[in-house]
Amino acid sequence: MEMLMDRILITSKEVTAASIIFVPILFLYNKIFFHNIKKTAAYIFFSLYLAAICFLVGFPNIAGLRIVLSHNFIPLRGMLTDITNSYLNILLFVPLGIFAPCLWRDFRSMMKTVRLGVLTSLVIEISQIFTIRATDINDVITNAAGTMVGYLTGRLIIKRIPQLDRLGCKERELYLLYATVGVVMFFFQPFIQYVLGNFSFRI
Repeated sequence: MEMLMDRILITSKEVTAASIIFVPILFLYNKIFFHNIKKTAAYIFFSLYLAAICFLVGFPNIAGLRIVLSHNFIPLRGMLTDITNSYLNILLFVPLGIFAPCLWRDFRSMMKTVRLGVLTSLVIEISQIFTIRATDINDVITNAAGTMVGYLTGRLIIKRIPQLDRLGCKERELYLLYATVGVVMFFFQPFIQYVLGNFSFRI
């Protein structure tokens, strides 16, 4: 539990440092594409959530690429022996299941939202070939379960806050955010961690 809390604290600091890059980019997008400051604010939170996922799962970056062929392609194998990790993988994708239907009307379908969660998880698992992390089909299963739980929660939120539809979020903007986070994390993650390390050292 102590290790988990330490990792959450470190990730929160990393995301705070990442906001130095993401916030200006999203405000630039607002000027060019979005033209809605409330939508942009929601997109900033979503982008920082995606960045947090990247930090937590060890998304590859340009300074640390390496090929490690560690994998498990057999569903459910070893899941019960590492139940804590399974719960954490579920929790990690609950916000995605909430964000998708709340912000994008195109994802009011459970199947489409869960598919987004599965595709997101698959990209992460494939990318982990280029890190020291293991590629595991169980992570995709638990991430999909977390997305479904989040979707059900998101539907309740939509009923209570129908004003979310006024943001006018478009599906293509979702993919723009994904691409932006992926590029920034791949090229700038070492810089973010360097800045964070220097800041922590001075404190």
